[in-house]
Amino acid sequence: MRKYFCAAAAALIGTSAVALSGSVRAEVKELKLGLQYGLIYLPATVAVEEKFMDKRAKEQGLPGLAVEIRRFSGSTAMNDAVISGNVDLGAYGLPGLLIVWDKTRGHQDVRGVAALGRNAFIVVTNKPSIKTLKDFTDDDRISLPATNSPQAILLKMASDKLYGQPNHFDKMMVALPHPDSVTALLGGKEISGYVSTPPFQQFLLRDKRIHAVATAKEILDGEEATGVIVGGAKKFVDDNPKVAKAVFLALDDAMKFIRENRPKSADIYIESEKSKLSKEDVVGMMSDGSTEYDVAPHGLKRFADFMKKIGMMSQSPNDWKDAFFPVAYDRNGS
Repeated sequence: MRKYFCAAAAALIGTSAVALSGSVRAEVKELKLGLQYGLIYLPATVAVEEKFMDKRAKEQGLPGLAVEIRRFSGSTAMNDAVISGNVDLGAYGLPGLLIVWDKTRGHQDVRGVAALGRNAFIVVTNKPSIKTLKDFTDDDRISLPATNSPQAILLKMASDKLYGQPNHFDKMMVALPHPDSVTALLGGKEISGYVSTPPFQQFLLRDKRIHAVATAKEILDGEEATGVIVGGAKKFVDDNPKVAKAVFLALDDAMKFIRENRPKSADIYIESEKSKLSKEDVVGMMSDGSTEYDVAPHGLKRFADFMKKIGMMSQSPNDWKDAFFPVAYDRNGS
């Protein structure tokens, strides 16, 4: 009898284990990745095109990972896509990621998975009379991708530094996608300033009508800050830990690939964004130091503290890791 009972119990336990294992949700086989436009997003595109994400997923024991890239303009649109599930992970501007981290704590808990890198922000103008930021008047308009973008926060930081309050440039800010800013600045009517990023700034500064007014390095007293962070909701990362790790490692792989294979990386960029820039131009932009790719965030704490100070956030993270998932914790961020 005892032997029969033990055999029956073992069978029952085995059946339950099978049922339990079958109820565990499998990780996604296709990742929906939201990106915006610009050279800073190249590591994500390279990671997809060179199948680094698929390779890293297989190393994690997954059957592989297909990736669909969806393009958006601005962190607000990106956040809507992440929260709605239209994308699984999305690329936010640094301030956009901090705002959504603050607003979703205890709910969707959106945090960073990996940074994409630091890029030079340069305020450019088409007006010869504007030599410094103080020369912009209330009649001028300065374009940037969104009013919560890194560019907007930089202007607020500059205002705080120059005028002792952060809102001096607010009435001048106009939200425009980067390509539209280029067209408007060259047209000389809609805007007189633009907080530019690569590759748009290099293209503009070749035109004799355009000149630089200020840089992010000057505004930040010599420091540089991460421009873009790939983030997502806690539930997705918790449900797909191997996918999240594969994405992080693949982005790091892509950054190394870009440094070692600039001509091929330039081809990938031109094709992915249907850019009219020449391959030579893009290779030059990768080599001029205006964009530095790094999966670790930089300047996050400084931005967060300033944003809390001006009321854009209710709480600043105690450490950059508070706004990131553990997959990135072994890197040196700030």
